[in-house]
Parts: sequence; C-alpha cells; structure tokens
Amino acid sequence: MESGVRHLRDNMTLTFARSPLLVFLLLGAGVFAVDRWLDGTRVDRVVTVTEEQLGAIRERWVAQWGRPPTGRELEGLIDEAVREEILYREAQRRGLDRGDAIIRRRLAQKMTFLLEDGAETPPAAAGDIETFYAAHAERYREPRRTTFRHVFLSRDRRDDAARDAAILLGEVREGAGDGWRRLGDPFMLLREYADRTDQEIAELFGGRFATAMPSLAMGEWQGPVGSAHGVHLVQVIDRAEPRLPALDEVRDRVAEDLLESRRRERNEAALQTLRERYEIRMPELAGAGEEPRQ
Repeated sequence: MESGVRHLRDNMTLTFARSPLLVFLLLGAGVFAVDRWLDGTRVDRVVTVTEEQLGAIRERWVAQWGRPPTGRELEGLIDEAVREEILYREAQRRGLDRGDAIIRRRLAQKMTFLLEDGAETPPAAAGDIETFYAAHAERYREPRRTTFRHVFLSRDRRDDAARDAAILLGEVREGAGDGWRRLGDPFMLLREYADRTDQEIAELFGGRFATAMPSLAMGEWQGPVGSAHGVHLVQVIDRAEPRLPALDEVRDRVAEDLLESRRRERNEAALQTLRERYEIRMPELAGAGEEPRQ
C-alpha cells in the first residue's frame, strides 16, 4: 500500500514537472475559484426594491412633473434605480470609491450631518439668553444707516468735474422740488438711496465717498464729494446712528444664535470623541514651529 502511494506521488510530480502548462491552469482555476468566493462574500447580489423606495420614486416624479408617473414611466424609473444600485455596488467591489477626493468629501459631509442630527439641543433658558447676549453684544449692534440723494458729475465728460460741481452747488440749493434730478450727468445707478449702511454705500460708491458721508450735515446740499464714479453733490435726508438694541428687541435672534453655538459645541465634542478612536501619524512638517519672517 505504501509503495503504491509513493508510486502515485512520483508519477504526479513527474507529470507536473513535464507539463508547466497544466500547473498554470490548475493555479489559475484555484485563483478564479477563490476570487469568486470572495466576490460573493463582499457584494450582495440581491437588489431589492422596497415599497418605501417606490414611494420615494413616485414622490420625486410628482414633485418634478406635478402628476403621478404612468405604468411605463414607473418601470423606467425603477430600471434606472436598479441600474444605479448595480453600478454602485460594482464600483464598491472594484474599490473605485477609494482615492477619490470628491467621494471622500461627500461621505465626510454626510457623516457631519449624522453628527448634527444626533446632537439634540434643548431650548435655551431665559438666563442663558441674557448671559449670551451680554457676552456677544457687539454682534447685535445696528450699523449707521443713511438716506440720501445726489447729483452726479462725470470726470470723463468734463475737464474739471470738481470745479463744475462747486459752481452747480448754488443752483441745486436754490432749486425746489425735483429739479435736482435734471441736473448733472447721467448716472448708471440710482440717484436716491434709503437706509443704506456704511458698508453698502462703500460697495456702491467706494470707500472715499462712504467715509465722507457721516460728516455731512442733514438737510442741505453739500459737496463736491468724490467717489469711484466721479464727483457728487449730496443731500443727506436722514441718518440713524449706530446703536445697541435692547435684548427684548433681538431676543429671538439671540436665542437662535445661542442654540446654534451649542450645536456647534456638541458637534465638535462628537467629532473629538471619534478622533480619539484613531491614532494620527504624519511626517514632521518642514519649518514647523519657526517664527514667521518679518
């Protein structure tokens, strides 16, 4: 018996030695079988369309088209959903989600949303709102707001727009009604503005014009005032100086800000808890700890 086993073993060894192709085929078949086995364990081959998914498909269609889908349209929508699911699973199986910055960013964003949804924030108590307002009062300070009208003189149309503005100032002051609207040069923006902040005025006319506005007295035409567009004669109609509103005026806003602040704190705490589960390794950064050069 032992000699027979030895004889069979020697024959198999001799056969493999003489036929490397046979060895290659057997190894290939083994790799294929293992791959199929692993493939079957990694990817769920059953695609199930649930009633909940069908309802969501119908709702999206109704939201877009204003009516339920026909039977044929619904079949097409289901086929598209199944196609997407199959492609998604195959992409996962092939590791296409790894090394893709967009996918990583999207998944990280979804995880952030999950952390935010899981952080329940109770309503703020009156005392907490008062404390938060006292600590962040400047956030609620109302900026200066100015209502004004202007007459525009273009530097491109005139040899000396500032000189012409000084001459025109007397005519504007003596005029009545809406006569000022017919003076000066055409202007691409408005000739009158209501309740504009200093920042808004700067965005419209430039910083130099916005800086000059607070020093202009109300009621009388004044100028010339330079801007990014040219030269202006300006009449300030009304001005509300910066002020800090009472808490009761902005209580709802303060309460919302307080809740948002607490949500951020809870989210950061949840993220820190996750971070503590990981060991962070990185190379030493070149120049780290060095003082910036002056």
